[in-house]
Amino acid sequence: MLFNSFLFLVFFVIVYLLYHSTSEKFRKPILYISSIIFYGSWDFISFDSVFPRFLSHFLTVITINFFFLKWMEHAKVQSKQKLPLTIAIILNVLNIAFFKYFYFLAEILGLIIGEPELKSTTMGKIQIILPIAISFYTFQIIAYLVDYYRGSIQEKTSYLDFSIFVLFFPQQLAGPILRAKEFMPQLNSKRSLSDEQIVQGIGLIGFGLTKKVVLADSMARLLDPVFSNPSAYSGKALLCALVGFFFQLWGDFSGYSDIARGCGKLLGFELPKNFVGPMFAQSFKEMWTRWHITLSSFLRDYVYFPLGGSKGSSIRTDMNNLITMFIAGVWHGANWNYVVWGIVIGFSLMFERNILSHFKFWTESKTKFAIFFRFIVLGLFWFLLADIFRVATLSDLGLMITNTFFWVKGEKILYEEFGYLCVLFIILHTLEYKPEILVTRVKRPVTAIVISSIVFLFMMTALSNRQVQFFYFQF
Repeated sequence: MLFNSFLFLVFFVIVYLLYHSTSEKFRKPILYISSIIFYGSWDFISFDSVFPRFLSHFLTVITINFFFLKWMEHAKVQSKQKLPLTIAIILNVLNIAFFKYFYFLAEILGLIIGEPELKSTTMGKIQIILPIAISFYTFQIIAYLVDYYRGSIQEKTSYLDFSIFVLFFPQQLAGPILRAKEFMPQLNSKRSLSDEQIVQGIGLIGFGLTKKVVLADSMARLLDPVFSNPSAYSGKALLCALVGFFFQLWGDFSGYSDIARGCGKLLGFELPKNFVGPMFAQSFKEMWTRWHITLSSFLRDYVYFPLGGSKGSSIRTDMNNLITMFIAGVWHGANWNYVVWGIVIGFSLMFERNILSHFKFWTESKTKFAIFFRFIVLGLFWFLLADIFRVATLSDLGLMITNTFFWVKGEKILYEEFGYLCVLFIILHTLEYKPEILVTRVKRPVTAIVISSIVFLFMMTALSNRQVQFFYFQF
C-alpha cells in the first residue's frame, strides 16, 4: 500500500475518521490494528500471498523483543539488565543478517575460499525474501532497548504501547526512525487536533507528494533507461543522469518523510524532521545533520559515542568515524556499492577533520566566493554518493564519468523536461530549507487548507493508474 496510491488515501481517511470520532481508550487499538493492516497488505498486494508472511515475522520479532524488555524491567538493577540486552541485540542482528546479508556473506565467503559461484549456487538452493522495512524497525527496536538500559525510559511499557511504537504505520516502512522519548509521551497523552496541525499536516502531505510524484517519479522515467544501459548514451545525457539522480533520490525519500510527518500530524503526532535542505550544507559534517537526520543521530548516539566518539586520540576518532559510516553503508544494503559508499563518507569526514578544518577559508570564511566554492565541492560530492547508490556496478559509474568527461556521442534524453525538473528541485529544496518563505505568506488557514487539499487530490487522481514504489523501501 503505497503512500502515492488511491488505496492508501481511502485507508487513511477511514483510519482518520475512526481515530478522531472515538473516545481516547479506543485510539491505541485503532492505531495498532490499522498498522497491522497496513503492513500485512504488502503480502497480499505485492506478493499475492494469502498468508501474511512478513506480518507474522514482524509480530514475532516484536513479541520476542518485548519479552527481553520485560526481562530487563524485572531485573531492575542495571548490571543484571546487560545480559537480556546483549542477547536481544545479538538476536536482532542475526535476524537482519540472515534476511538481508545471507547472500552477501556467501559471496564474501566464496571469494575467500576461491569459489566465486558460491553466491549464485546458494541463491539457487535457498530462497530468501527480504522483509519490508527490516532495517528501520531493527534499529528502532534496538534503540528502545538501549534507552531503557540507559535509564532514558523510566516507566514500564505495555505490549500494546511497544507494538505501536514499532508498527506505527505512517513511518513504518522508511522512517523517520523514532525514539521512545519522542513518541511514547505523545502516545500516552490526550491528543487534540488543532486547525494549525490540520493545515500543516495536509501541507506536508501535498509537499511530499509533489517531491515524490512530480519530481522523483518524473526524473526516474527520464534517467532509468540511462542507468540501465549507460554505454548507449551521450556524454550530455550521462551528465544529466549523474546530476539528476540525486534530485530523484532526495525527492523520493524526503517526499516519503514529509508524507509520513503529515499523516502523523493529522493523527495528532509530531514526527521528527528527516531532511533540512542538505544541498545547502557548508561542510561534510553538516551534510549529515541535514540528510536522513534520524539515521545520522541514531548512528551518532548508538554507534559513534559508544565507540568513544572524539574523546580519544586523533587516530581513534578517525577510526570511530570510519566504523560508524561503514555501518551506515552496510545498513543500506548487502552490496559492495554500499560498502564503498560508507567508506567514502568516512574518509571525507576524516579529510575534513584533519586537513580542511585547518583552513579558515573552509571553516570560517563567509565571503560569497567561499560559500559558493563549498557549495560546488559538496554538491559534486553529493552527486557522487547518490550515483554509487544507483549504478548496478561501480564500473558502470566509472564508465559514465569517463564518457561524460570525453563528451561522447550517443542517445539523448528529454533535456527540456530535465531542465524543468531541475528548476522544480531548486524551488522545493529552498522551501524545505526555509519553509518560512511560504509559511509567512499563508495568512489565511482556510485558504491554505483548500489549496493544499486541491493539490493533494490532484496528485492522488493523477496517480490512480500509475505508482512508483519509494526507492528507500529496499533498505
